[in-house]
Amino acid sequence: MPILEADKLTYTYAPGTPFKHTAVNNISFSVEKGEITGIIGHTGSGKSTLLQLLNGLLKPTSGRVLLDGKDIWEEPKNISAIRFKIGLVFQYPEYQLFEETVKQDIAYGPKNMKLNDEEIEQRIVSAASIVGLKDGLLDKSPFDLSGGEKRRVAIAGIMAMQPEIIVFDEPTAGLDPQGRETVFNAIREYRKQNNATVIIVSHSMEDMASICDKIIVLNDGEAVLHDSVDNVFKNSEFLKSIGLNVPYVTKIMLSLKERGFDVPTDVFTVDNAAKVLLSLIKGGASLD
Repeated sequence: MPILEADKLTYTYAPGTPFKHTAVNNISFSVEKGEITGIIGHTGSGKSTLLQLLNGLLKPTSGRVLLDGKDIWEEPKNISAIRFKIGLVFQYPEYQLFEETVKQDIAYGPKNMKLNDEEIEQRIVSAASIVGLKDGLLDKSPFDLSGGEKRRVAIAGIMAMQPEIIVFDEPTAGLDPQGRETVFNAIREYRKQNNATVIIVSHSMEDMASICDKIIVLNDGEAVLHDSVDNVFKNSEFLKSIGLNVPYVTKIMLSLKERGFDVPTDVFTVDNAAKVLLSLIKGGASLD
């Protein structure tokens, strides 16, 4: 059984008014336990609304979100418990930091779960380690940290609740390459340690290619593709037609193919592209 399912999920803003807008329209998909699933789509395609539906911050206009086969809205009074199981990291989560110290900020969620002090302490240490925060930072004010460190504190605060599913909305937005890699390594490590399921929204096709197992493509509120990374990015012309693109390295491979080089076009990551180009050069090819 999938750990998470969207069943004919629909959400309409301002129903019954002239401003009515259906942001998510009859979407169905399932996510297996332990998968990293990416969600991509043009601006306004319904990505952020979908994430809030999955987390229970929004209640569907129609359809259901199923966690382990059970409708998360079956018992509305217990919806807050669902948010401990499906953690949501908003875009620029560092803007939500508010406690006096890093340690207190990370502890906020576990305290709301009514855990004892020993368990809270263990979770703080574990989450801080996963995101690469040094012990010396825990007693500092989060507002004295760098932008990348603040981002990691905010992510650690969600990870400390140890949700079965953790959902990220543009987790590396505004970070430099090193910061992006640090965040993605933390996501991989969290999945490994907790056998967790991860859902990520990103505009970066390169990021999606490097970390995801599967990708869901949204267009005007509908899920138009849900497949492996390779199969999704093979649909380059279709993606372009709905305002998306393939990873930049894939464009390079396509360009080389057009110029007569015998290269695969299903290359989506920098590491794989480097291997292909190195093989060409060793074979005597000139890329000038």
